[in-house]
Amino acid sequence: MPALTLPRVTYLGGHPDRTDQTRQLTVVLDRPGIVVRGRFRRFLEFRWPDLRGLDVRSPDIVTFVLATSLSEVDGDGATLHLETDRGRARLHVNGVRQADLRATLAGWVTREAGPDAPLPATPPPAPRQVDGQLGTVRMALDVWRAASLGREPLADRSTLAYRLAVAENHRLGGAFTEAVAVLGPLAAEAARAFGPTDDDTLKVRNALGQTYLAAGELDDGLDVLRELVAVTEHLHGVDGELTLVFRNNLAVGYQQAGQYALAIDLHGQNVRHTERRRGPADLETIGRRNNLAATLALAGQREPAITAYWAVLDALAGADHALAVTARQNLAILHNPSWRP
Repeated sequence: MPALTLPRVTYLGGHPDRTDQTRQLTVVLDRPGIVVRGRFRRFLEFRWPDLRGLDVRSPDIVTFVLATSLSEVDGDGATLHLETDRGRARLHVNGVRQADLRATLAGWVTREAGPDAPLPATPPPAPRQVDGQLGTVRMALDVWRAASLGREPLADRSTLAYRLAVAENHRLGGAFTEAVAVLGPLAAEAARAFGPTDDDTLKVRNALGQTYLAAGELDDGLDVLRELVAVTEHLHGVDGELTLVFRNNLAVGYQQAGQYALAIDLHGQNVRHTERRRGPADLETIGRRNNLAATLALAGQREPAITAYWAVLDALAGADHALAVTARQNLAILHNPSWRP
């Protein structure tokens, strides 16, 4: 496929190797990276692996302040920001509006990259290594202790929180059998002590579902989380806080299983419900848009993922929030035609 060429570019600064504003440049995107050319020689070069962020903005007051002459930038153009470890270069592309430049870049990389394949389902973790007969005995004792802890009657919520923390430590340490041994009976004890639909009881079951997923037992994990989402939708509504959290966890489970269509649908529901409840500019809404964008990328849907990350940046209105940094980083990755999920 041919390279993408953007003429009538003005460099506004930001790169340590080029401090002076320069006009009449051309930006060329190809498989190795982005090259900024002058009339007779190369002006700047950005290899795709070196890019830490990519953004396309409409001209703002900073653009016109940086321009030494207003004739060198136009209000109908767009500013291309390219970030590396050495700084952020600003390149104004005259005559191409923000939306058109974004669409041009996305269309070029989609054609250049060719068909994308989704990231395969996450393989189960490697079997746990046990050191001989003594190791087997110790593991059996650990599982027995974990199950005994889970079965002990619950007197209060602080005890429940402690046991959840113990199970989480097992999970983080890769001791999934011990974590499940705590959480299985603990869910039953919590239901007896506080009720089967109590929020803390539901949180124990959520922890159990996520532990199954971490252990590679996807069917069991998805079964638990599907049931949880149905229960919380009934108890708290489709946009309740716990419903949104559990639906997100179920989406992650489907993603782990390689069932991207279901994961994307659930993330899309969360975006719609959160936006209706909190508004499009709320950070929780934007965070859920970020989750959707990431899943689209892993599903091999490059162009929709790019569009979703632009929505994240636009909702943040140019702020340097952590979500904006992540979106710019992922846009740089997605515009690299050699990248694959």
